[in-house]
Amino acid sequence: MRIETITDQTWPASENACSETEISDAALVARVRTGDRAAFEILVRRHQAFLFRRARWMGLDADTAADMVQDALVKAYESLASCREPNHFGFWVGQIVRNRCLDFLKSAARRSLPLPVYLAANHGNPELEERRSRLRSQLNRALAMLPEEQREAFLMKHGEGLSYDEMAELACASVSAMKMRVHRATEALRDHLAAVRSTL
Repeated sequence: MRIETITDQTWPASENACSETEISDAALVARVRTGDRAAFEILVRRHQAFLFRRARWMGLDADTAADMVQDALVKAYESLASCREPNHFGFWVGQIVRNRCLDFLKSAARRSLPLPVYLAANHGNPELEERRSRLRSQLNRALAMLPEEQREAFLMKHGEGLSYDEMAELACASVSAMKMRVHRATEALRDHLAAVRSTL
């Protein structure tokens, strides 16, 4: 089964886009369980952008992130019967993506492969963008030095703006644990950037 996933592109608007948004995830999951593959395509369109960002939070490049999302969506389709809360389909698949990424990262670590960290660019004024580009490079290096869980938590909070409740559900951790990870990541990044500025 091949499921098309995105990178930095968007899906073309569906003729039934308005009606699609009115259908709950639970209703779509129920339809998929009866053999309606078109319903799963709606779920993919609805959640794939979030899932792609989810993979990027883990520090993966665009191509690898797209592969992780593809694998996760196939697994989700094949194991949909195990989705106990269909109305939280997006979070359920998000956990599959996270586990798939963790497996990949562990494998990459064993092979000593470099893993780029993603931080979105903001295009506009050339001079301002040059300064932002330097800052992104510094942040990327600092983020790459963080423990995996801290990096993930920091990007969830400050890259995507998720609530701590949402972060805790996605990471299968407590809210207090997510707050601590973000705090420690922020402190480590602040110290790293301060040290970089002192050498300039």
